[in-house]
Amino acid sequence: MELSTFLILLMIVLILISIGFMIPEQKYKIAYFMIVCLFGLAVLNIYLSIVYYITLRNDPGIPGGIGVKGPSGVKGIPGKCSFTETCEIKDARDKILNVANTMYDISKECIDKPTLETCKNQDTLEQAMPVNEQINMLEKIAYSTTMSEKDFLSKLQVCLQDSNSCMDPTNF
Repeated sequence: MELSTFLILLMIVLILISIGFMIPEQKYKIAYFMIVCLFGLAVLNIYLSIVYYITLRNDPGIPGGIGVKGPSGVKGIPGKCSFTETCEIKDARDKILNVANTMYDISKECIDKPTLETCKNQDTLEQAMPVNEQINMLEKIAYSTTMSEKDFLSKLQVCLQDSNSCMDPTNF
């Protein structure tokens, strides 16, 4: 509170006290001072409320403790990504083709689009057809998986060696 505000309040109090001494009747004088005191307390209460509201409205306060753990949420839809920002492995087909190329020693073009033109002979074509089907299934899994790329590539080699172990995309 500034000095000028304090002096104004002091002058008001002195004026109110001097008015109280001008009242001749004792009962009215007591009533007057009680009313002035109650009015002063009410004004002080309003003043302090406004001052504290202004100073504390933006104060976040002391953080509380951690609450009780709530119930588990609803289970997500199967096959939908929920753990990562992007639910796919980027450029998955090319990575799968590279692994298949090193494992089977068949050209990437033949594995990717098995025809007599790309595979050069019938034996290579027959060998590339089931590998191509497996790659197509693995590509679908790669675009919907929540696995890391490293985990996916390590499991990929097992699937390409034994296609029966990965026939079900949900168990991949």
